[in-house]
Amino acid sequence: MDCSLSRCSVWTQIILFIPSKLLRAFSGDRRGNVGIIFALSLVPLLGISGIAIDYGMMGVYRGKLQAAADTGALQAGRELRLAQMGSADSVLSIARNYALSSLNGADGLLSNAAVDAALSNGKTVITVSVTATYTPLLFKSPRVQLSAKASASAVGYPICALALEPAAAKTVYAQTQAQVTAQFCAVQANSKDPHAIYTHGAAQLSAGAICSSGGVKGKFAPKPITDCPVVQDPLASRPAPSVGACAHTNQIVSGGTLTLMPGVYCGGLHVTAGASVTLSPGVYVMSGGPLKVDGGSSFTTNGAGIFLTGAGATLWFGQDTTINLTAPTSGPLAGLLFYEDRDAPAGQAHYIYSDNAPTLHGTIYLPKNQLYVETSKDVSRASAFTIVVANSLFVSKASNLILNSNYKSSDIPVPGGLNPGYVYLKN
Repeated sequence: MDCSLSRCSVWTQIILFIPSKLLRAFSGDRRGNVGIIFALSLVPLLGISGIAIDYGMMGVYRGKLQAAADTGALQAGRELRLAQMGSADSVLSIARNYALSSLNGADGLLSNAAVDAALSNGKTVITVSVTATYTPLLFKSPRVQLSAKASASAVGYPICALALEPAAAKTVYAQTQAQVTAQFCAVQANSKDPHAIYTHGAAQLSAGAICSSGGVKGKFAPKPITDCPVVQDPLASRPAPSVGACAHTNQIVSGGTLTLMPGVYCGGLHVTAGASVTLSPGVYVMSGGPLKVDGGSSFTTNGAGIFLTGAGATLWFGQDTTINLTAPTSGPLAGLLFYEDRDAPAGQAHYIYSDNAPTLHGTIYLPKNQLYVETSKDVSRASAFTIVVANSLFVSKASNLILNSNYKSSDIPVPGGLNPGYVYLKN
């Protein structure tokens, strides 16, 4: 008998299904009409059984197609934010690859499998359609065309803290009694490490959503999502401001009240001894030295952006300082409080120790190095929004780093590409 293993096994099951006593009774009966009736009745019985089996198998394989469509839509939907950054083709490719991969386990009853994917609704919805030909199990014809469709929509919270480090542990780390509070936005770590996001002791991370490309450990609200797609640096294409000749060298403001003007501060800027310094709107370049505020001083910006370039160009806000910063609304550093040069030496660190830093209104961009927030008070509570994009983020002591996301109440621009796209299947 010429048949595939799957077809022969089904025939065997059908024959075995007929009770053995009944077969013996018919085989021992010498009356011809009984044998004829049995033979004739067996044909429709087997036909009906075959149709029933094929009908059931079509349902099974239609379910396989639906599962493939669901998988393709969900996995590609997680990448929709990249489509919004100009990578629509990659999202569609992901959808097709996942859907086809899901069908690899199907046997030879399915053939000519094809997957189509399309974006709609402003690239926030992806629809995946899967088709295949089903060859009946017992009768080779007619073949049946099966299809399934699934749509996934990306909704969710904008990202307000993004750790870019791809591999290390504790790229978002809170310890002691520290907190990170991001009630209406998301915290994302790109690291693939099993402990990419980590809290220790009584520390806790609370956010609208928490997403790790690796794993997590500690106290969180809500439960984090793991194995998340990596979020590309949303500011990778932002050009650095030009650096001209030194306007100031090793500038120190010791005591008194002073308003400074934009320019290049070679060797950095040190505000100390109770000084009160305000930066006028514009671009300030700290070249080869830190921006350091200590000694009970206050430091205020209203429309100023600070570019950190060269070895030693770091932040240091001492414990007994008052810090109120507002980013520019226009210009090369629009929306940015701080911009660390992408060519900055690795291994440097930036520190916020201030117990009085109510306003950090804008984006802190430190792609090469770590930001430490170690205070005993709330940080950035009065800001309409605060975004941190850094290599890694460390929060300690009793700090509460508050990342508000009241974007509509502010005229300060927000970097694009910070929408995480948490995905659900649409009915």
